[in-house]
Amino acid sequence: FPGVEAIRSALRDEEARHFTADSAAAAARVEVLVEPVLPRPQLLIVGGGHVGQAVARQASLVGFDITVLDDREEFTQPALFPPGTVTRCGPIARELAAFAFTPDTYVVLVTRGAAHDAEALAVCLPQPLAYLGMIGSRRKVALVRREFLAAGRATEAELDRVYAPIGLDLGAVTVPEIAASIVA
Repeated sequence: FPGVEAIRSALRDEEARHFTADSAAAAARVEVLVEPVLPRPQLLIVGGGHVGQAVARQASLVGFDITVLDDREEFTQPALFPPGTVTRCGPIARELAAFAFTPDTYVVLVTRGAAHDAEALAVCLPQPLAYLGMIGSRRKVALVRREFLAAGRATEAELDRVYAPIGLDLGAVTVPEIAASIVA
């Protein structure tokens, strides 16, 4: 009691459930509360510039634990991000190699340029991720894809996991709109 399926249902729906039953053997009423306590998803933003800052603000509103990584100290200042955001400064590849990726990690690549995005992409591709997105024009994304395939840095299947250009196609133009499309 309450049974495996009832517990699975509560976990799947992420809702607390209260179960009661009368126990003839114990001559009492049995009550069980199943309350799922699930970890918050982790969002890793690679790039602390204006888009990274806007993504952090919007992602904090929907329940992500946020880490921002940049190789420029001025873009990892805690005051730029919502309270609780972890910031890391250092060479992108080194910092990513030290990051504890999990299947609940969402990664947003929004660095200051294609070379930095490609560097981060190379480290992130083999990781067990919930989401991997990279900012850029369709032209830039196609170029990075061709370069990775030609150099043997990734397979078609690995690159098919990358959401690029990143975000939902909402017709976003401004930085807040771009951030909304990414978080959505």
